[in-house]
Amino acid sequence: MKTHLTHCDATELIGLLKAKKVSPREVSEAFLNAIAQKDPVLHAWEYINQEAIDRQLRKIETLDPKSHPLWGLPIGIKDNYNTFDMPTQMGSPLWKDFTPGNDARVVHYLRRSGALILGKTTTAEFAVHYQDKTRNPHDLERSPGTSSSGSAVAVAADMIPVAFGSQTAGSIGRPASYCGVYGYKPTFGILPRVGVLKTTDTLDTLGFLTKSARDLKLILDASRVHGKNYEYVYEHLDNYSSTPKKSFKIGIIKHPKWHLADHVAKEAFQHFVDKLNPTFFEVEELKYPAEMEKIYEIHGLIYDKTLSYYFREEFKQGTLISPIFHEIITQGQKTTLDAYKQSLQKQACLTLDFHNYFASYDVLLTLTTADEAPIGLTTPDIPDSNLIWTFLGMPTVSIPALKGKHGLPIGVLAIAKKYDDYLLLECVEKIQKENNETL
Repeated sequence: MKTHLTHCDATELIGLLKAKKVSPREVSEAFLNAIAQKDPVLHAWEYINQEAIDRQLRKIETLDPKSHPLWGLPIGIKDNYNTFDMPTQMGSPLWKDFTPGNDARVVHYLRRSGALILGKTTTAEFAVHYQDKTRNPHDLERSPGTSSSGSAVAVAADMIPVAFGSQTAGSIGRPASYCGVYGYKPTFGILPRVGVLKTTDTLDTLGFLTKSARDLKLILDASRVHGKNYEYVYEHLDNYSSTPKKSFKIGIIKHPKWHLADHVAKEAFQHFVDKLNPTFFEVEELKYPAEMEKIYEIHGLIYDKTLSYYFREEFKQGTLISPIFHEIITQGQKTTLDAYKQSLQKQACLTLDFHNYFASYDVLLTLTTADEAPIGLTTPDIPDSNLIWTFLGMPTVSIPALKGKHGLPIGVLAIAKKYDDYLLLECVEKIQKENNETL
């Protein structure tokens, strides 16, 4: 056993729990102690309630560990997911102490699998941009990323083994890269969005952050939809067949904002690519389609327009919203309905076109972020490619593989075609193993 439970990943913790080497209560106490010690500085948690935890533990202790895959595992939930026993405040004082009275579908799935919902992690205002509270555990003066920063910091600082987040542009990938953890954004829609704050209908994607590659499939299996009612999920995930000795065809993609990346990050990425074992990885560089450059503008139009629709009441109040949120809504109000509909059509067409364009590759690799975390909690990020993959609905994993010029983490982003999630996770786990668990 490792010297401290909080250093374990989810897979190891579940092994200890099911072997009765440690109880769910002991595990929860270890993480609560870590939170008590670290969170007064890092501010990754929005809400924790001991009575709610005790009620869950009493129920978990009555369940059969053999039939509950996440039995006793503590999990953090971003504060834009509904929880029936905790407030859901969405990073805004306008919704302080709001209690939705129900669980988001994903939270329900996790509890059904035996997980302990330990508490709610911080989010940027309405899961968009503005946050001035949560700190990066590697350097308190640097950004932890937005908007799933609370979840990324909680995992990176050993305050929780797994935490859920959401991504409408780069809100899982960037915090994962800046904080040095795995960040997984699945194929659009395979984690149900019922009971989660809606910001942009065709972009909002749920996902999670972990300490290891092997935890990703474990948590995906417990939180995604299953069955014939979900046609593509049934065909591509429910009936997926693994090929253990598969050699992965890897495409290296230097996206439209690649020129903005720091030269040390680019050198570290190239060194990472050069070390990939040719026995398991066939690597070639590909040229991105010219249409990829248009995605930034189309994404922005859809994003701003839908935010101006869903948050029109908050906007009317004129107070208690940040200047950047006010600016986004003002911009969205200028967009006509026809322009919005045309953008949705372009999104559908480009999603199909890019699926076909990347058909000959198993996985693409690029930098997750352009550099280490920027100094300042509200400093704008250097543009990267995260929103492209969100726009196209393609699954991504940020692998904590690189270090920047100050020794701080930078992620490598692995991308697969829609519904190739299991193939992607197998490739990421193979990369981790090939690097001797050093990533």
